[in-house]
Amino acid sequence: MMVPKMVVGQAVGAGTEGGRRPTGGPAPTAGATPNPEVVAHATRRRLTVAYKLKVLDTVAGLRQRGNGAVGAYLRAEGLYYSSVKNWERQQSAGQLTSQCRGRHEKGRDALLAENKQLRRQIDSLKNRLSKTELVVDLQKKLSLLMETHSNNEMSVAG
Repeated sequence: MMVPKMVVGQAVGAGTEGGRRPTGGPAPTAGATPNPEVVAHATRRRLTVAYKLKVLDTVAGLRQRGNGAVGAYLRAEGLYYSSVKNWERQQSAGQLTSQCRGRHEKGRDALLAENKQLRRQIDSLKNRLSKTELVVDLQKKLSLLMETHSNNEMSVAG
């Protein structure tokens, strides 16, 4: 019986180089090969109000024709009749409008409040800027005064 050599905690067997697979060598068979198939994840459709209203109009027109036209249309669209009935109920109750769930635009009052806040912020920043400019001007004048004073002391001392 042959015992494989150990190199820093790894067994060295046939077809390996210090625990590594040599370039061009066969892949390790330590288990089943990975499945290359990419599985598509199902995502739920989000139907817009405009689409629902279009479907309701189409279904209303197809009901006049009869002969299974509604069922064929719903199969082609991938919809259930119960969903269409719910949409009809919502439409008759006035709930199926563009003012449904989801993100809404800011109202006029919200925009005015934001505008007022931004104007206050601008005024505050202008005030700070004027104070900062005043301090910088004072520092320049003080620097010139100190420079002149030190030049006078040198001329008196020299």
